[in-house]
Amino acid sequence: MGYEQIRVTDELSRDVQRAVGVSPRNHETLGGLVRGMAQEQGRWVRRPENLVAERPTRHEVRVDGRVLHTFCFVDALMLPFVLREGAVEVRSDSPTGGEVAAFVTEEGVKGSPPEAVVSFGAARSGDGPTHAALCLYLNAFASRADYERWAERTPEAVTVPLSMEEAFGLARDWTSGGRRASEGSGCC
Repeated sequence: MGYEQIRVTDELSRDVQRAVGVSPRNHETLGGLVRGMAQEQGRWVRRPENLVAERPTRHEVRVDGRVLHTFCFVDALMLPFVLREGAVEVRSDSPTGGEVAAFVTEEGVKGSPPEAVVSFGAARSGDGPTHAALCLYLNAFASRADYERWAERTPEAVTVPLSMEEAFGLARDWTSGGRRASEGSGCC
């Protein structure tokens, strides 16, 4: 099962949409939520300046000899589709300690450790910039157990765990305007 069929709560759907500034709609699956956000946001998410931080963050990306930092782990997964410069190497300090790495191309992702998971969610309440309401909750973890411990200690957010491959699919589809990359996104 890909990320598209993962059931989402009304709370997760509402809070993620609020965090990214789109009109709230009911979505029963993560695929529906991502398609809705991608379609409403248009090209916003496909602009490098919306994914790359000006200062160092926990998410370091190496692409074409350059070192960049992204606001969150999912932003790093989006970069191959936005920059169109080939492979992206990601090193992310997990909020529970340790490091998660990923090698990302437009064709797929290889995570290390292999059992790494990615959280997807948003702050339960409050307004603020996307980087505060969403990006703080899009993290990589060395294992599902690490994610579960973090989620238990983070009651201010509503999140779901994704495999590295599910997170890659979500990033791909969010940057393609809600269509799978293989359908031709007409991006950029």
